[in-house]
Amino acid sequence: MVTNIMAEQFDLPLGGRSKTTGHVELFRSYGRFETYFEDAVRMRVVTYCDSPEFILELFDRVESLEQLEVVAGDVADYRERLIDKPELADRLEQLKRDDKLVIYLCETKEVHSKLYLIEYSAESDDSDGSDETDASQQTFEWTDSDSTASGGGTDIDESEDAAETETVRPATAIVGSPNLSSNAWTRQANTGVVFETATDTSLWGELVDFYEEHRSYNNDGPFLDDLTERLERTSDDRAEVVSLYTEGKVKTRDEVGELHGRLDERIESEVDEVDLVLGDETELSEGAEEKVDEQQHESDDGESEGSAEDLDPGDESETRINLSLLGHSEDAIEALSRMTDYDASLSGDSLTTTPQAVQQYKRDVYEVPTMRVQRAQTGDNAPVEFGRALSFHTDGRVYRVGQPLPDDPDVVDTALSDLEGYFETVDKYGNCNDEDAVKAHMTEALLWMFWAPFANRDAAFYDQYGIDLDKALPNLYIYGESDAGKGTFAQFVLSMISGGRVVNPVDADEVGKRKVRGMRSANTAFPVVVDDITKDTVNRLDTFRNYWGNWTPEASFPLFAFISNDKRPDEWFRNRSKILHFNVNFDTSYKGEAEVNRLIEQDNPLFLWFTHEMLTRELTLSNDDDALRTARAVMLEFYEYAGRDVPEWFPRRPAEQEHDAGRDRWFDLLKREDITTEDQGDRLRVSFPEEMSTDTYTYARDPPTVARVERRGRDLLIKSPAEFLDWLGEPPAGAELDGRVSEGTGAETSESESSGGVIGRVRGLFS
Repeated sequence: MVTNIMAEQFDLPLGGRSKTTGHVELFRSYGRFETYFEDAVRMRVVTYCDSPEFILELFDRVESLEQLEVVAGDVADYRERLIDKPELADRLEQLKRDDKLVIYLCETKEVHSKLYLIEYSAESDDSDGSDETDASQQTFEWTDSDSTASGGGTDIDESEDAAETETVRPATAIVGSPNLSSNAWTRQANTGVVFETATDTSLWGELVDFYEEHRSYNNDGPFLDDLTERLERTSDDRAEVVSLYTEGKVKTRDEVGELHGRLDERIESEVDEVDLVLGDETELSEGAEEKVDEQQHESDDGESEGSAEDLDPGDESETRINLSLLGHSEDAIEALSRMTDYDASLSGDSLTTTPQAVQQYKRDVYEVPTMRVQRAQTGDNAPVEFGRALSFHTDGRVYRVGQPLPDDPDVVDTALSDLEGYFETVDKYGNCNDEDAVKAHMTEALLWMFWAPFANRDAAFYDQYGIDLDKALPNLYIYGESDAGKGTFAQFVLSMISGGRVVNPVDADEVGKRKVRGMRSANTAFPVVVDDITKDTVNRLDTFRNYWGNWTPEASFPLFAFISNDKRPDEWFRNRSKILHFNVNFDTSYKGEAEVNRLIEQDNPLFLWFTHEMLTRELTLSNDDDALRTARAVMLEFYEYAGRDVPEWFPRRPAEQEHDAGRDRWFDLLKREDITTEDQGDRLRVSFPEEMSTDTYTYARDPPTVARVERRGRDLLIKSPAEFLDWLGEPPAGAELDGRVSEGTGAETSESESSGGVIGRVRGLFS
């Protein structure tokens, strides 16, 4: 007999007062096994495999079940079982919130044990749920040496133990082979030792210890704690939060992305970096001139890269990169095997290639080049640190992007003047109602494009504060008429950030969920600009609901800029994007087209200086949610350095807030005599006439989502009046609304109006 009792190995005590019986049973069917669950009020289970669906079904079938604890032994990432199953996650979290369900994962050990501790109501007459005894059972009995008032066990939470033992319950314990699953029972035979006992016996206490030993393999606390925390700290709709949670995986870097990152790091270590060349203005870095041959970037589409056929695998002067694939999955190796279509070879667990082959492979597969802020790992357990260099991989080389401002302010003045020249084409060739609004939205879009390559650096900073990255790092959606200059703008800015090496956007026909997911493995922060996409296509890209879900500081994810002729997409996407309107129509003239082409081809070093300024600034938390706050400040400092007046149309705060066509549309709406408005205190109601019933869709999309505008027939209910009225702002000077005339923002107001501020004054627009 073993006298030193341990949780994973113990003797069955013999002799004493309290009687316990038991038998060994061959379970011929799952139905027979589940009879022991009938009338259960509490269950604690250790199982190798299970499913969240089955757990929910168990609650549905066992109506008496009040509490279930499950230690899942076969998986450390249970969340993967909830991918694309928001309803399932919602029910599980609600059961957890109601203290009915707890799931523990075994992060430190794979557990094959199976244990069931089943408690029944104290009034229960039949603890095993069955009167059957047949040839599949062998019975025996013994008695405990004593009873224990504490339940016999050494539960981690002593207060919990005390609560458990207030009432002695009949109980059943099963130790054997059955899993908590109904799968494969037609092909399996399962055996278990069934103990029929009570919760005050020492046998039960030893089994509880046995259970607690298995639960100790959990490190991170109950499963779904992170979802519960998200729900408690946000005011977002529960269904949306749960949907986001189930879209993406947990934060583990995917293998393909990791391999791409290692390739890029090897290239950066093997290839001499050179400064990005803009015409003849920028010199190569010291000592690298002799290693760089003159190369003309002449192709029909303005791209620098050739085709796979143009690569010469026999060129021995090319730097060779060797990458070990040992330990990686077959799927990851298969993904990289596409590189063998270029100057690369795959042999066993090793990939041999060239920098140019890697770059061409990425351009063909992902359609954008590698651009990333370099990282430095200071130690095994130290966080990743972002460096002061932005690398741009193209032409078989690694370019260093970024230069300090020149000593001569006139050079900066010229660059700013050239930039303004592009925006001033709106005045020369555009037809619009508000030139300043159009130029402000264009400038905002340019600021976003300049900022996008640094979003991963921002992500690392925000992530340490638990900030929602999908909302803090917005994508871009530009919409306007077919001749609004959107595609031309994309070419202009792409050329600026790539030194003329990338001009054309990505074809919208190539963009889908698979493409978006795959872009996260490309290890690039170069913005993906997609032209001529429909809003319906964007609405279907629900990968963006949790795009940053599996991001780690080692990875580089690109942001997306969508260009469309359609108006704004669905609300969930608007919550994660900057929506800009190019509300202009350009005349089609050879003169205008020639001027724009000249501006696109013109070398402008603004992005080089911008990069240097961005990477030499420390990140801080701002008092607002303006993602482009730093980018805006850098550009304004360029104007100050050059001694140049800042244009009136330059957006000193987000352009979609300064120049909001939807807000103007709402003031026009409120002036209509056939529109009825009502202030209901906790909400505002706007009623439309029957002939305008279809217009409610447009007006419901105009306010920001925080206003919580809901369509109800021909009415719009504004459920967050303060946010809506704050967005609406001051009425335009002289606007007659319901017989009330606004005196303008500079007009004197009564004491009562002043006490309410803008919100108090604008609330008066509603009857």
